[in-house]
Amino acid sequence: MSELSCDVEAPTLLDAVAQVARDIRLIPGLRAVGVRHDDTVTLAEAAQRYGRSHESLVELSRGQGGSIGFPDPESDPEGTVFYSGREIAEFLRGIGDTVPEAPRELAVADQVLGLAHELESLDVAPGTLRALGLPAA
Repeated sequence: MSELSCDVEAPTLLDAVAQVARDIRLIPGLRAVGVRHDDTVTLAEAAQRYGRSHESLVELSRGQGGSIGFPDPESDPEGTVFYSGREIAEFLRGIGDTVPEAPRELAVADQVLGLAHELESLDVAPGTLRALGLPAA
């Protein structure tokens, strides 16, 4: 199995995944069978992902407001400062923020793509698909 890294502009994460999955299906023999979310984020991306302002994460990263233990940045030769999204989420949970384990849309997209892949390899009657709440092709 191979991985394809994508950077797509879309209104939502689910829209972006759907767009890429559709585009991949246009290439004969290729199918998207799952989704993996990149853990590397800037503070601005982490703020958007975890429901905080960019300024508040900058302050936390500098140890302001009594915060100690903010994750260290990962090095980048281009000069952009990246962090581990997972480590920032753990830190925010540790100071009392409610941070989901992963974006719900990401989990849904991963499950749907996996299900679609599995269904393509089975001979499922249209009535069975409809009974399961799925469209019959």
